[in-house]
Amino acid sequence: METLVTGSSGFVGSHLVPALQEKGHRVTGIDRNPPSTGTEPDHFIEGDLMHREILDEGLQRADRVFHLAAAKDDWGISREEYFRENVGVTEALLEAAHEHEVCDHVFYSTVAVHGTGPEPKAEDAPFAPEIPYGESKVEAEKHYRKFAAEHDEAHVLVLRPSAIFGEGQPWRTNVHRLIEAIYQRRFLMIGDGSARKTTSYIKNLLAANFFLLEQMEGEVGTYIYVDEPVMSTRELVDVIYDELGRDPLRWSIPLSIARPVASVADVAASVTGIDFPITAARIEKFCTSTMFDASAIRELGFAQPVENEEAVRKTVRWQIDQYE
Repeated sequence: METLVTGSSGFVGSHLVPALQEKGHRVTGIDRNPPSTGTEPDHFIEGDLMHREILDEGLQRADRVFHLAAAKDDWGISREEYFRENVGVTEALLEAAHEHEVCDHVFYSTVAVHGTGPEPKAEDAPFAPEIPYGESKVEAEKHYRKFAAEHDEAHVLVLRPSAIFGEGQPWRTNVHRLIEAIYQRRFLMIGDGSARKTTSYIKNLLAANFFLLEQMEGEVGTYIYVDEPVMSTRELVDVIYDELGRDPLRWSIPLSIARPVASVADVAASVTGIDFPITAARIEKFCTSTMFDASAIRELGFAQPVENEEAVRKTVRWQIDQYE
């Protein structure tokens, strides 16, 4: 199969490309950045997906598209940028795909389309995004549903993962920051650690992706993917400490004290343009449970290949190797 991967040089793309090649796919990748060694597509196009000639080149031989390219960060990206990169690009991609008659798509969305809440949310929960990233992904999903409704032959798989992590993860991801802070002995536990945190280990996520492609029926399939059982922040932190061979911290700072400190950091960041490790948003996120129900894929028979604790340990070992 001829497969186009947008965002092919990113974290997920750098794992997906070789996984596709191992399954016999010929992969064309599009990204603004060149691929890293060992993750090169069979054909690579460097450029902006908003440029039609880039899309035309990528789609001319494609049978299926994996749309990974997106703006995602918790600091330094404006709402306008989110909507350009996540909505405008998707709209342009689907317009070009229509003309090239490429109707088989996998779109990586996010659980952020649902927002947070005290009860686990499944795929049929209403859209309730709380941040521009989630808002932009909602609109992108709507474009995919419109595309599927207009094309009888369309097959669209929408995946909604949560906090993707694993070997090769970028420094700006939350799990990377957490491991780094603990390794550098700069970590302070905020709150009691009881918040439940849904995560998606990269190898489990790709296994889920390929499993669902084999199950696809109908025009659009939408699935949340998170690893199970869900760990608390205390459990996650304890595993990292244990993998580092250290005794975990048994004291913490109340959220009520941490909030004002983080607010000062937010002001300093807005003045200096520096992305400080501690922000009010990151503290709130760390102390807020993320509750999502991924039972739909498991009811189809999917079993994640890597257990949660081992996934965290593998990621810690990989990250520490980068320091040494």
